[in-house]
Amino acid sequence: MIEGIVPREIRDGPAAIRDTVTAAGPDARRIAAAWRDRGIRRIHVIGNGTSYHSALAATALYRRRASAVDPVVIPVTAADFRTYPPALGPDDAIVGISSSGEFKDVVGVAEDVRGRVPMAGIVHVPGSTLTHLASDVVLSAGGPSTVPVMTKTFSSTLVATELLLLGLLAGDRAAAEDRRFQSAADHAAAAIQAAEAVVEPLAADLADARHLFVTGGGVGYPAALEAALKLKEMALVHAEGAEVWEMTSGAATMLGPGAVVVALAPTGPARAAIGDLLQHAAAWGARTIEVGPERLVSTSTLLRLPTAAEEDHAPLSAVPPVALLAFALARRRGADPDRPEWVERYHSQGLTHILGASPEDTAR
Repeated sequence: MIEGIVPREIRDGPAAIRDTVTAAGPDARRIAAAWRDRGIRRIHVIGNGTSYHSALAATALYRRRASAVDPVVIPVTAADFRTYPPALGPDDAIVGISSSGEFKDVVGVAEDVRGRVPMAGIVHVPGSTLTHLASDVVLSAGGPSTVPVMTKTFSSTLVATELLLLGLLAGDRAAAEDRRFQSAADHAAAAIQAAEAVVEPLAADLADARHLFVTGGGVGYPAALEAALKLKEMALVHAEGAEVWEMTSGAATMLGPGAVVVALAPTGPARAAIGDLLQHAAAWGARTIEVGPERLVSTSTLLRLPTAAEEDHAPLSAVPPVALLAFALARRRGADPDRPEWVERYHSQGLTHILGASPEDTAR
């Protein structure tokens, strides 16, 4: 078993998912019901970095469950929303995601719209600034995080966001998703356990890799963005997240010897396209790694997912094994994700994107 604070938080992720469904579900449903009664028709979901990936994943899942008469959801980075604010009316609402509750642009939006537009803060830290400014709050669960790399807090804040958005759907569609969240937690736990024996020898093989591409389709696309971010943050390698159909065009020009393709390929509509891409990538000499139920290419290294793991919940089940690989690769390359050196870069810039942040509280 890989030792470290980050691996421990990765292993805590499935429990954080389950705890968030139980603890955050009632508040999420209450807020959603109030918004429905208010006639909300357009919801802007904002965040940056990992939180923006959560916005993309949550809105993608919502679109797959929504009908033509349900509200429209729009993901956008918090900085973009604040710099280029849209015209807001009585039918608008905002969901702001910030694990710390201190991300400056999310907090700034809450200040800008306070008293004018309903805003739900999706927060992991009780008592943080956003919890005092947002008109509504959904607290994710799973216990505090003590490292700056978000793993379990990505899973828990994503689930909290999805609980809120799905609560806007009429009928019993949201309740049905609760059971899928619980299954996704089980699938994540199984994927993490299966990866334990694989990632260290795989990291040894990848120690000198220069270009890593992470790909997925559907909700697997924002999962690929997040998995690529974990590789960058922890292993300090060039890693690019790409949607599978987009990757078959421009990014494919870089696939060859020296390139690595990490494919998030759970059961779902995008799996066939991922298989086609991997066949080409392998033929061109790229190293292929698959996160899925079985290999699509015989030469791939497999990080196994349960067959029942769904593409719609790839961010919850397929990202954790890649995060574990990122940690192992970081250690192999001499980096320490539990105490990353890049935090000092944030300190040198005054951590202006997080309110009140200092060397003592960067884990928030």
